[in-house]
Amino acid sequence: MENTGQENHHGKADIHVHTRYSGFGKYSYLYFPESVTDPLKAVETAYRRELDVLCITDHNTIKGALIAQKHAKDIEVVAGEEISSADGEILALFIQEDIKPRLGASETIDLIHEQGGIAVAPHPFSPMCPSLGKKISHLKLDGVEVFNASHRDAYTNLMAQTFSPGKLAWLGNSDAHALGMIGNGYTIFEGRTAEELRKSILKRKVTFRGSRTPLSEYRSWSKEIASESMRMIYNSLRGEKSQDILYSEIDKTTKKTKAFGLIFTALYIGLPLSYFFGVSGEIILNVKSKRIWNENKDCPELI
Repeated sequence: MENTGQENHHGKADIHVHTRYSGFGKYSYLYFPESVTDPLKAVETAYRRELDVLCITDHNTIKGALIAQKHAKDIEVVAGEEISSADGEILALFIQEDIKPRLGASETIDLIHEQGGIAVAPHPFSPMCPSLGKKISHLKLDGVEVFNASHRDAYTNLMAQTFSPGKLAWLGNSDAHALGMIGNGYTIFEGRTAEELRKSILKRKVTFRGSRTPLSEYRSWSKEIASESMRMIYNSLRGEKSQDILYSEIDKTTKKTKAFGLIFTALYIGLPLSYFFGVSGEIILNVKSKRIWNENKDCPELI
């Protein structure tokens, strides 16, 4: 989807961005940082890319968002959280406190609204992320992410745009896990401020723009993860201490785990594994997303 620009009285917001406070993800037997982005650098990048509002939505915490908010000067930052509900991930925007994960979707949404926040369904039909799927039609959501730049397959965004109910605000985001991804997808809204973004979502006066994140940026992200992980593992083995959230978790692991991690990250950086995993991952993603599309395309109750 091409960037078509916007009129002067409309603003741009990326409302789904991760930092190093998103913690660790898991793929098969591997644990890895979801992002190593510093919140302040995320703010700087968003400003350079001419965004008016940036929403930091780390997994199950608003710590990174609060740090970004505190130091932001030239762009407004909204505190958000990507909550791992028992039914799938939910974005909470404009909140002041963490919302506990693993609760039911309805209860999670109620807790978001109790804080005066906005509840959004991210990547509702994703084959690689825990998602709400068909439940979006029945939950008291405020918006749905119908364009996610990080989903490069042919079907995830198509399904979101085909099956999402019109009663919800249709939003676009980057789902950035690295600086180079910020702003690849975004929401256009009436006004320029965070408060005007909030009102525009509630009034459904928004639209989405952007383009899919290139595979090269995913390769750069994975190599950045490997490089930063190797550095932290090496320093931990040397006995160094740090208050960094990712370093603290790595430091707790056994020497055997650290040794394995050090070897794997070194091999990942030294060999062309980022290309192999990138291409093979894209093939698997397309196969899985096509299967979900085929399962849902003839279900009129979704529309």
